Amino acid sequence: MYSYEDRLRAVLLYIKYGKRTAAVIRELDYPSRKNLPRWYRAYVQMGDLPRRSLPKPRYTPEQKEAAVSHYIEHRGSLASSCKALGYPSRDVLPTWINELRPGMRCVAANMNVNGPFAPEQKRLAVADLSDRRG
Repeated sequence: MYSYEDRLRAVLLYIKYGKRTAAVIRELDYPSRKNLPRWYRAYVQMGDLPRRSLPKPRYTPEQKEAAVSHYIEHRGSLASSCKALGYPSRDVLPTWINELRPGMRCVAANMNVNGPFAPEQKRLAVADLSDRRG
């Protein structure tokens, strides 16, 4: 990312050099051949460059709400919700759930019915494993 000042300097040089991209890149050693005309168009349209560019959101609030509702209605299966809807990933959906419906996220509990092993049981298991041949 280039700062506002860097982008403005490049656009002003671009105008000064008669819209010759190569001359600006040669002098500043940045930006790319594609970015400089983009910055220039933004400068002409708005009369200035944007201070910072915000990324366009990938999903609408309605899509987020639909995904979270599907997850809750279908008993909290991330994989099936993502597969049925075709979006988002299993990494993104929990974030949306926590954002839109805090506390509704179903998390699998520890399924160890025997409970934790005693230290002596662990020591014996390791000893048996190390004594094993083959």
